[in-house]
This record gives sequence, structure tokens and C-alpha cells, in this order.
Amino acid sequence: MSPLKHLIVCVLCVVLTPLISACDDEPKPAPSEPEAGVPAGAEAGIPAGVEAGIPAGVEAGVPAGVEAGVPAGVEAGAEAGETPPPDPWLEEAERLEREGQIALTREPQPTGDPEEGLRYLLYGDYVAGGIPVEVYERFVGFDERNVLNREGPSAQLPPSFNLFEMPNGVEVVGGVTCLGCHSSYLNGELVIGLGNAFSQFAEQPPSFLSGLLETYVRNTYGAESPEWLAFQEFSRGSARVAPYAKAPFRGVNPAFLIEAGAITQRDPVTFAWLDEPQAEPPLPPRGLSSDVPPWWHLKKKAALYYNGMGRGRFTKMLMQISVVAIQSREQAEDIHSRFPDLLAWLQTLEPPVYPEPINEALATQGKGVFEQTCARCHGTYRASFEPESVEETYPNLLISLAQVGTDPQYALQSSEDPWLSRWLNRGWYGEALNDERSLEQDLPPAQMQAYPLEGYVAPPLDGVWATAPYFHNGSVPTLAAVLNSATRPTRWMRDFNSSTYDMSAAGWPHEVIEEGQSVEDPLSVYDTTLEGYSAQGHTFADHLSAEEREALLAYLKAL
Repeated sequence: MSPLKHLIVCVLCVVLTPLISACDDEPKPAPSEPEAGVPAGAEAGIPAGVEAGIPAGVEAGVPAGVEAGVPAGVEAGAEAGETPPPDPWLEEAERLEREGQIALTREPQPTGDPEEGLRYLLYGDYVAGGIPVEVYERFVGFDERNVLNREGPSAQLPPSFNLFEMPNGVEVVGGVTCLGCHSSYLNGELVIGLGNAFSQFAEQPPSFLSGLLETYVRNTYGAESPEWLAFQEFSRGSARVAPYAKAPFRGVNPAFLIEAGAITQRDPVTFAWLDEPQAEPPLPPRGLSSDVPPWWHLKKKAALYYNGMGRGRFTKMLMQISVVAIQSREQAEDIHSRFPDLLAWLQTLEPPVYPEPINEALATQGKGVFEQTCARCHGTYRASFEPESVEETYPNLLISLAQVGTDPQYALQSSEDPWLSRWLNRGWYGEALNDERSLEQDLPPAQMQAYPLEGYVAPPLDGVWATAPYFHNGSVPTLAAVLNSATRPTRWMRDFNSSTYDMSAAGWPHEVIEEGQSVEDPLSVYDTTLEGYSAQGHTFADHLSAEEREALLAYLKAL
């Protein structure tokens, strides 16, 4: 092997292998248990992963307070010397503070072809860029497991990577796709749409390695080659977001930070690459990671994100991963044209059914407790043992930080420094796009509005038993501990074994770690004393008796 080839192998192994393994390796079962497989009847699944993990890069600093995508001192949507328009969320912010909650309104969404949506998910170009196939094949190699049951060359890729053709005709391997965040293993089986609980962003490769990969591609194909031009946006976008793709411990995901880092060096209207970053979001640990919500809640929601920031057309919001490598608004509109189909597929997803017997008498008692304690915010449900005639409701309530009491930092970061919302609102995402689907289906133009308010949406609870860890920051390991704040551990560690889910407590088995205690893998310890990661608040079930909590837990398992 030549010295150059050996170097590139090392670069790709260090840069890409952690990404592939973080996204695509099935969490290993205990030695005494069989290897986990894809559940029967699943058309396609995606193991634990990351939404936008990419080769590490170098950090670029810019003056604090500069708006994203515009010249220093000028707010997005305003010329120099002009007063920018008022932020559209201010009236709602005052109302939330005054009333303590707001009922969000679900806007009409386009319909589409679910089968085409799934196909686009598995083969599509929505990550907008990637590595030339020849480079990937030569130095990484293909994977023969074909977890997704894909056809053609894509069948040999890890699940969180897609093979597709760029607008200039070059075939690339792009990722990490959005699939990696939104499917995961549970009790050794792949659950499509389950938020990934196995993310590994607590370690990063050295930042200089992505520069070596960039040099190799440019020198191999030439600085004017189609291959280099196809790779360039992916490369520099990856380098820009790398400092943000970091979390304090395993199991939480910095997807919001990655997006924030990506857009700071793109024009909000044209997506053109800017010479310098126009803002510098807070880097980890000040910049916060979060738990990943399940996809099957989407069909009930009026807004996306924990703070309800994502309003309007879901199709625009769901494609935001593309901002890392997007080349133009024309490419963005082409990608967006496929997302009504993808949204239609997402709306077919159903939560997993609790696999153990339900004590129906106890769960029926729990339903009464739920209706008195939980239903006002979370809605009403048909339990798995109830007839289909039972109607469900979901109020889509945004609850103020003062009322819910959970860790406020995730919401405060977006509201106190709302440059991300302004970039979205005053650029392509906020434009009223009269796309083909809107015109065909007589819908309002496709438009996103970002409203960063100081509160959290009370989520739907369908399949809640399977979605540990709990709270927006993943700070509570079991559903039982959600119902009794006195039992929430300050520091806790799990083994990240997908086959050991605690069906009784509905969550991850864990060990309580004392302050200063030595452990073999410190990055597996969730520390709720860190700012932004506390397990405080949501004490609405603390007043219940032990018997009432037991009944309530039985009912929640049946949703």
C-alpha cells in the first residue's frame, strides 16, 4: 500500500467509521441472547444513528451578535440602515407569559404517495451532497447486511447513507441521513420511527482529518472536476458543523446545533456559501443536545420541535438536514417537491404495542387517574384493550416554562438569541412557495414560521412506554420515574444494550452513580447537574399514592 493510500485509509477510518458505527451498528444484545433482527413485516428500518453527523472540521469564529446569512450589523430581511420588521412571535410570547399555555393550530398539510415517500427516504438525495462513490468504495467499502432491504448499489450501504446522483451527474454516497435519528432498537428489534436512544456524539475525531479527505478528493479528480464540485459543498458544510456535533454524554443528539452551525455560512434566500460565518451559535457544552421524539407523533402535531417552534408546512421543516450541503434554492425546491410523499409515509407509522400482558382492571383504574391528572395537557386515548369506537383527542398545548417546570435552557437558548428563527423566517424557508402540490391541492403556499417561545409542547403519548429516556433532554431513564420525581437519579448510567429494556418501569435499566465514583465509561453517565440537562419539573403525579401511580403506569403502557 502506498503511503498516500495508507494515509487516506486512516483518515476515512477515523472520520467516517465513527459516523457509520454511531448511525448503523445495531446495539449488541447480551451474550446469552440471540442477535437482534429486523422485526417481521417491516419493509425498511434504520438503526440507531445521527441526523447530520459528518467529518470533523475546524471552527471558525466571528463577532458575537452577527445575524446569520447577512452582512454584519444588518438583520435578515432588512437593508443596511433599515429597521427590521418586528418578530412575528412577540404577540404569542406575551400571551404565553400571561395565560401559561397556548393551543396551537394545525395547518393543512399536503397529501402524497406513501410508497414513493418511503422510496425517497431510502434512495433519495435529500442530504444534498456526499462523497464520490469511487472514494467511498475504495476506502470504506460496502456493507453486505442490507438492513433496509434496498436494491441495486444502495443495498450495500449502511442504513444511514444513501447513494444518489448530484445535479451535475456525479454519483455520491451522502449522509448521515435523517433516518439515523428516527429509528432505533428496542428489546433487540428495530422499531421504525422510534427516536434513537443510542447516539454517540460524546467523542469526536481530530478536526484536521476532514481537511485531509478534502485534499485527497481535490487532488485525485482536479479542482475543476465534476467530482470535486459535487463534493465541495458537502465537505465545507461538514467542516462548518463539526464543532457543533458534540454532546456531553451518549444518548442525546445535537441535531438542532448542527443545523444552527450549518446555516450560519449560507445565505438564507439563495443558500449560497458565504466567505465567513455570519453568526456563532453557542458551542457545546453551552449549546444543548436533546432526546429524539418518535415520528409517529407527527400525525397529531400542530408544530414541530419540543418548544413548538416549527409552524406551518411540515414538508419544509422535515428537509432541513439539507442545509449542510445544499447548493442552491433550485436544488432546495427540487428536494422539497418530494417531501409531500415522505410526509404521507410518516403519517402511516403506528407506535409499537406493549408486548407483555396488560392488567386491564388496573389499567382501567389508571385511566381515571390519567383523565384527572394528565389529559388536560396530553389529550385522551384509546387503550390497546378498548374498542375502536373510543375517540381520541389531542389539544396541542404549548405550556409555559413556569407551569411545566422542566429544564428551561433548551427553550431559552432559542428565545433569548433568536437569530436562527430570523434566518428561517426571512429566507427561503419563510417564503410563501406556490409549489405544485399546493396548487394542485388548493392549499396555502408552502411556508414555515419559526416561533421560539419560552415553553414546551405537551407531546402525544401514543407508544410512550417505548420512548425512554424521557423529557426533552432525555434526563429521566424510566416512565416510572417521570411519575415520581423523588426517584429520579442525579447521575445514572446504562449499558446501551438494546435487549435489556425494563418493561416493568418502562425504560432503560440503569445504575445510580455517586459523585466522584469511578466508572469504566464516563461518557455513558448522564449527569443531571449539568446546565440544560436537569431532571427537574413535571411533578404533576407526585401527589398520587403508590397505588394510583401503579395504575397510571399500567394505563400508559396500553397507549
